[in-house]
Amino acid sequence: MYYLQALVILKHLQRPGVVSHMTVPEWLNKKQTTSGYTVVGVKEHKTSAQQVATFALSQDEDTWFELYYTCVRPQLQSCIKKRNREVMDGTEERFFISSESGRIHNPSNDLQRLHIKYGIKPWVTSQRARRVFETATKSLTETEKSLVADYLTHSTATAEKHYQMKQADNVVRASQLLDLLAGQLSTDPSDGESSRAARSIARGAAQQKAETTDLQMDFEAAYNRLVERRPVTLEGEVPDKALRADISPSFQRRLYERWVKAQMQLRKLHIHSRFGPRLPSEEKVGKWISDQGWVSNIPSAAKFVAEWKPHGSVDTALDSKQIRRLTRTQRWKGLVVTEDGRKGKGVAATRRFLAGEVVCDYHGQVVTASEGHSTHSTVSVEDGVHMFFFENINGKAMCIDAHAPCCECHPDQQTFGRLINHSRKRCNLRPRAYTLQNGEDFIIFLASKNIKENEELLFDHGVERRSFIGKGLDLLWYE
Repeated sequence: MYYLQALVILKHLQRPGVVSHMTVPEWLNKKQTTSGYTVVGVKEHKTSAQQVATFALSQDEDTWFELYYTCVRPQLQSCIKKRNREVMDGTEERFFISSESGRIHNPSNDLQRLHIKYGIKPWVTSQRARRVFETATKSLTETEKSLVADYLTHSTATAEKHYQMKQADNVVRASQLLDLLAGQLSTDPSDGESSRAARSIARGAAQQKAETTDLQMDFEAAYNRLVERRPVTLEGEVPDKALRADISPSFQRRLYERWVKAQMQLRKLHIHSRFGPRLPSEEKVGKWISDQGWVSNIPSAAKFVAEWKPHGSVDTALDSKQIRRLTRTQRWKGLVVTEDGRKGKGVAATRRFLAGEVVCDYHGQVVTASEGHSTHSTVSVEDGVHMFFFENINGKAMCIDAHAPCCECHPDQQTFGRLINHSRKRCNLRPRAYTLQNGEDFIIFLASKNIKENEELLFDHGVERRSFIGKGLDLLWYE
């Protein structure tokens, strides 16, 4: 997240207030340009009385921001203390958030932490970065200066007027100009050379803009015709050269590259849906891919596993057949039962788990809460409680009874969930209740943060942890 803040502040030269005030609706209302850029507008910031701050993200940057929004931000949300979450409820939801306080109060401090983490000296501040680029643009024409000034939100126009005037293409042109200037500045030329290069780059960018836009629009039209004749599907054959050349001889290679990339992405999503939000083994992925019968454009199992990250939303975690199979077999990999003289038994990770990944379930006999209380009255506290009380999605009070060391369905093994110890401050798991269409109830543990190898697994047992596990916990949380 620090890196994304640095992109906004140091690469796109936006003020820190843009980071702290950018909202989720502003991200969702982003505009895609025909040239492949994503333009984001932020209304509230230091100079918001003058204009909306806008910046243009490249395709790679847009992917990073989207991954943060869909994968990282939900985990940060789940870690925000309840008190701070309630304070935030009355305001528009911020895009960048902190796991501690909810809001990002001082992005400059986060920028400093990023410098320290990677040993970067001297520290580059927002003011310093903006000053360097402002100096580099002094010799540009007034029109060229206006482009950059608008991008840096130096305009004196009102926010409403500016929002109407500031076209996405102009934002992209300014972003491209800054990228080119950055390349010139990094070579550290003399002042005169820098001024001449900046002026040449700016004028070149302006001259090429119309040609580039027209060319991109022609390519988009050609690609749309291609997918009409050969839709991108899981089982579809790659369009041959004759078909691509018939649509557009000049774009036939680009058409091929884009089509196979789209199908590859579709096939990777299909693999994700099969295995769910838990890291599969390379062997299992490879075998499953082989069973699909694909003859070309085949995903690499090794690359898929190496690049794997939890996919999908938390409320669909149990949709995966693989996860449901593990709840039946209890063959959860990557976990080991530990024991010491002070705390007794516990569970530790034997591999790294990523935030949002399914770790295991709380396994036992599912009974009603009243039945659970009856059993609980006969269990000695010294033997451990091991009974998880919760309310399912239908509002029914239920209990997972795991007071016995082994359950009836797995008489020869101790399940992991019942042995995970309590910690409110150091918890790295968060339980979540699920109810399937057939009425079956489950408690699944998801990693609330990245978990290191050999790290003990911990979760908050609730307000009456010595008597009832689960009481007072929100088990129907969403991202």
